[in-house]
Amino acid sequence: MTQTTIVLISAVPFHTVTQRPQHFARLLAQRGWRVLYVDGPVSVLGPLRNRELLKRLVPKQPLEEIPVSGKGRLQVLTPVAGLPFGNRYRKLNQFNQRMLAVQIQRAVPGPYVVLSVLPGAVDLLEHLHPMAVLYDCVDLHAGFGGTLNPDVVNQMESELAWASRKVFASADLLLERMKQLHSDVQLLPNAAEVDHFASTATAHVHPLLENIPVPRVGLIGGMGPWVDFEFLGRLASLRPGVQFVFVGPVETDVSGVRALPNVHFLGRQPYQELPQFLAGFDATLVSFVQSELTRGVNPIKVYEYLAAGKEVISTPNPELIKLRDFLWIAESGEQAAGYLDAILMGQRRTSAEQYEQFNREHSWVAQVEKLERALLDVLPVSISTPQTLSNQGEGS
Repeated sequence: MTQTTIVLISAVPFHTVTQRPQHFARLLAQRGWRVLYVDGPVSVLGPLRNRELLKRLVPKQPLEEIPVSGKGRLQVLTPVAGLPFGNRYRKLNQFNQRMLAVQIQRAVPGPYVVLSVLPGAVDLLEHLHPMAVLYDCVDLHAGFGGTLNPDVVNQMESELAWASRKVFASADLLLERMKQLHSDVQLLPNAAEVDHFASTATAHVHPLLENIPVPRVGLIGGMGPWVDFEFLGRLASLRPGVQFVFVGPVETDVSGVRALPNVHFLGRQPYQELPQFLAGFDATLVSFVQSELTRGVNPIKVYEYLAAGKEVISTPNPELIKLRDFLWIAESGEQAAGYLDAILMGQRRTSAEQYEQFNREHSWVAQVEKLERALLDVLPVSISTPQTLSNQGEGS
């Protein structure tokens, strides 16, 4: 019996900041599934903005095997660069998806299940003929701006939702939006690799922090235009005796806050080393500008901070306000400065027992169990899955 291949269409490369798609891919493979993780798309114009993308034009080794524990298999496909403006002109997206289908079919056999976080994958379906489609809505895709056409993106998303057996949403705003497009939508929030970040308690402080005085406050994650650097700069100015450390790739202008003497940018760091950075922080930060796009954000870093046992100061957004019993929600730099003073004096937002219960409920393992139940629910019994393989072994 041929085993189903889950084709996970991601928006990001596998070897970058570890996000929701990488966790899903690894854990599904560990649970016995065959998974093909498809790196986020790159256009032929990408190297004009980032020369690192030159190697993505025609990858030398497009298919990579990722070691995983368990009986499953995880492979990463790095497709050749596609034509630009696929989110602006539907015909260009259709061409790119047809080329991607050829590469997927060469990499792994079917039958396929498509699990996509990108609306444009709807034009892939007619070429792969998957047994089932699931859409994982994690962003308001039409709100990203740039060269995309919101009407084109919204139309593709609507068609992908219609073609899907189930739709997931990572935040309430996205959930309500998807309910207008599909009758079976499930809230599947982000989470943390709890055991990994719990190791913060016994981790040695990272060597890159050794020459930065204490107390230290940290923010880990991508530094893009969605980050409220005005808020962060105000907070850093109000507390010049505290060092503010930013860990992650910088993708926007940070010159204003970088000029402050107590601000340090350390760039992207390996995921496995993040507990060492967190071990050196006295508090952590989440800071989003207020926009329609960020209203639908359910930031993974919050769950990772809490799993690490760290106090979190955050700007407000709907998803974070839901967690106000665990977070210090600050409307301004001045309010955040007061919260930081309290944290440095030893105050905690809630009890250790409540933190522990929260972390148990917000692990990636728990979320992938829900995802797997949905997969088993939509696949025909005649198709080989981890469950059917296990049953075959018991009867042999």
